[in-house]
Amino acid sequence: MTDHRHRMKLNIKHGSVRHSIILELPSNSYEVLKVQHLMDKMVEMFGIPLECQKIVHKGKTLKDPGDILSEIGVRDGATIMLLGKKPDPIEDKEMKKLSDIEKDVEKNEKRLSDITYELDGIHRGYINDDLKLPALNQLKKKLGGTSEIFMKQLLSLDALSFEESNKGGRGKRKTIVNRIQVLLDRCDGLMSGLNDQIAREQEQS
Repeated sequence: MTDHRHRMKLNIKHGSVRHSIILELPSNSYEVLKVQHLMDKMVEMFGIPLECQKIVHKGKTLKDPGDILSEIGVRDGATIMLLGKKPDPIEDKEMKKLSDIEKDVEKNEKRLSDITYELDGIHRGYINDDLKLPALNQLKKKLGGTSEIFMKQLLSLDALSFEESNKGGRGKRKTIVNRIQVLLDRCDGLMSGLNDQIAREQEQS
């Protein structure tokens, strides 16, 4: 007898076309079939990214990837409706730009961490007094450049265009924007402290 927790035949309705698929796990797998396996199969068959999919069974949207199919009423031979479409080439291009910006933000965040580390070293007295002022001025220059890069990244994100239906792209952009704004606040705080410390060093010199 077939164990439908590990193998299911399902009917997929996508648009006006019906497809028959088999979801199957290796016989030695300790897993059971979950919504995630169905989602992954939809990516494989139709090229529709996870964030663009809407999978419906008996009027209910299957949202939680961790749900076990047999426990939420999906049985062998069930009909599943798939809504969603592949992003068009323009959307793909915009998503690639978004991914590149995210990587650049991570690099710039690392620069900011390095500046913070160097400033902490100065505060702890790891540098001779006569070298403090030049070092602080150099850090101020680095920090200004880092802030400028973050601002340019915000402009690049604002220039990206996503369809209303591309909730994944729009949501990811918002997350990156919020992250940059937090990092800019850190830059402002560091710059204020740097300016105060530079002023004190100038008074003492």
